[in-house]
Amino acid sequence: MERDNKKEIETQIKDSELVRIKHLQIAKGATRLFIKKGYFKTSMREISKATGITIGNLYDYIQKKEDILYLVFDVFHSVWTNKLERRKVHEIEDPVEQLKTALQMMFEIVGTHRDMVLLMYTESKLLPKEFLKRILENESNLVSYFEAILRGGVERAVFRVKDPFLMANVIVYLLSMEPLRGWNLRNRYRVEEVNEYLMESILEGMLRVPQSRIEKAPLLLKASREETDRRNQ
Repeated sequence: MERDNKKEIETQIKDSELVRIKHLQIAKGATRLFIKKGYFKTSMREISKATGITIGNLYDYIQKKEDILYLVFDVFHSVWTNKLERRKVHEIEDPVEQLKTALQMMFEIVGTHRDMVLLMYTESKLLPKEFLKRILENESNLVSYFEAILRGGVERAVFRVKDPFLMANVIVYLLSMEPLRGWNLRNRYRVEEVNEYLMESILEGMLRVPQSRIEKAPLLLKASREETDRRNQ
């Protein structure tokens, strides 16, 4: 999962780790504003206040407002890429365990960054063409990641799926189910329950993994039940 650096945002800061931290800080603060007010109605002054970074310092890390919208999407890609690599999911030999681990980690990431996911599906059309192309490439990389897992399972006769590419696209879309449909689902289900159901549907329903291979262990989600209750209030 190598990153293409051709479209990186230009900054005035040379410390790459500091840039990474500040970009994450900017992306998180701006996301909340973009969701609440919309991209066009959000001012740089409001982003400065939400992130705790002065306007002057903001322009040390970005060049223009469009950069911030791109940052939101690029940060999410960086998070899932780095997390899956750190856990060395690609080194898990058992396709079922590999897929379960990847799904659990992605549900955790999506739960933590649900506003970023929602923003990607609603505001990506506002990106300049060169940034949009990069974001679509990142999304395709995620699909390819799951496609590779599925093909490995098909080769070992573990997964029964005719088209791994199509199924990988379905899986990636289902990962966004709670952020996109949570306004309706959270009236009846906890986030954990939605993700557990999706996990079972993917493994047992779509890929026809034997029930004996599907454990009922809780998903590795950061969002606690208290946090879920808070959101439902």
